[in-house]
Amino acid sequence: MSPPLRVGIISAAWGAKAHLPAWRSLDGVKVTAICTSRPETAAKAAEEYRVARAFHDFRAMAADPEIDIVDCGTRPPLRHAMVMAALGAGKHVYNGIPFAKDLRDARDMAGAWRKAGTVAVVDAFMQAVPAMAQMKAMIDAGWIGEVFGADVAFEVPLFSAARTNVPGYVWFADPANGASAGRNLGSHMLHLLVHVFGPVASVTADQSLALKEWPLDGEIIRPAVPDRASLLLRHASGLPTRLEANWCKIGGEGFRFSVWGSKGRLEARAPVFPMAHDTRLSGTQDPALGSARMEEIAVEAEYLAVPGCHAVADRPETGLLALASIFAKMRDAINGKGSAAPDFAQALHVQEVVEAAARALDERCWVDL
Repeated sequence: MSPPLRVGIISAAWGAKAHLPAWRSLDGVKVTAICTSRPETAAKAAEEYRVARAFHDFRAMAADPEIDIVDCGTRPPLRHAMVMAALGAGKHVYNGIPFAKDLRDARDMAGAWRKAGTVAVVDAFMQAVPAMAQMKAMIDAGWIGEVFGADVAFEVPLFSAARTNVPGYVWFADPANGASAGRNLGSHMLHLLVHVFGPVASVTADQSLALKEWPLDGEIIRPAVPDRASLLLRHASGLPTRLEANWCKIGGEGFRFSVWGSKGRLEARAPVFPMAHDTRLSGTQDPALGSARMEEIAVEAEYLAVPGCHAVADRPETGLLALASIFAKMRDAINGKGSAAPDFAQALHVQEVVEAAARALDERCWVDL
C-alpha cells in the first residue's frame, strides 16, 4: 500500500472548518500541516485542529518536500501568490472560488498549472452535491428529452439593512478582493452550468448595487461592488441559460436550479448554499397545462457515497460529502486513476465568463468569449 498523500491547508477559517473534515474523511490522505499568517495563530490552529505541523509562511509550506497537496482557502488576492508558489514547487493544488481576483491572475495560475503538470482543482463543489450529480445523469440519459433551457438562482440575505448575517465575509464589500454577487455566488453557479451544459460562447448581463450600507458591530460597511447580477448565457451548443445572483434579498428562496426540455422538467432546491443533506430533487413529465405537479425524486444510493470515503451524506457539516467527493477524485487522479474536476481549465473559463459579463454591462451588449 502506498503512503498517504500529505495535505497542507492554508487557512484556519474556511479551510480548517470545512475542508479539514472532508480531507479527514478520505482513505489514503492525511492532513499534516496548517498555515496562517503569524507563528502564534499557526501554533494555536495546529493545536486546536490536531494537526502535526504549523507554518506561518506559505512559501515554506509550498517548498516543504513532505507536503504533496497545498489547499489554499483564503480570499482571491492572497491566493494567487500561494497557488503560484505551490505550483512552482511541483505541488498539487486545491484553490478557492472565485478562482482569481481578475483575468490576469487566472491566466497566470492556469499557465503555471499546465507547466507544472500536477493536479489542480477548485472549490466549485455544487456539481458534486448528490442531487445535482443525479440530475445531470438523468439529463444525460434523456429523462427530460431534448434540453430547451435552464435557469439557476442563488438569492439570500447574506447582508441586509438590519444586520450582517455573515460577518466573516465583509471582505465581499471591497472590489480589490475580486468580489461581487456575480463573481462570488455567480462563479459557483457558472461552474455548475458549464459542468452540465458545456462551455459558454456568449454572455450579456445586468449588475447593480442596491444595499449601500451593511451594519456590523456598531459600524457601517459601505460596499462598493454589485450585490445582484443577472446573466443571460448562450452555450457553445446553442443552449440558452439564465443566472441570478443576489446576496441582499430578504426572503430570498435560496438556491434553485431548473432545467426543462421536450419531455419534462427537473429542479434542485436548497434553503441556502446547496449541500448533500438539504438539496432536494424534483421533477415532472406531465405535459398538462396548469396541472403539472413537481414530485420529489429520491436521490439514489450510488450518489450518496464516495469510494474510499467515510463522509455521511445526511450530516449537516458545511459541504462535507460534496467536498469529499471532489477531494476523492483529486486523490485518485494523483494516484493515476481517472481525472479531477473541476480543474483549472474549467476555472479559467468561468473567470473568462465573469469578466465578459462585466464588459457586457459596461458596453450594454452581448460579448463573445
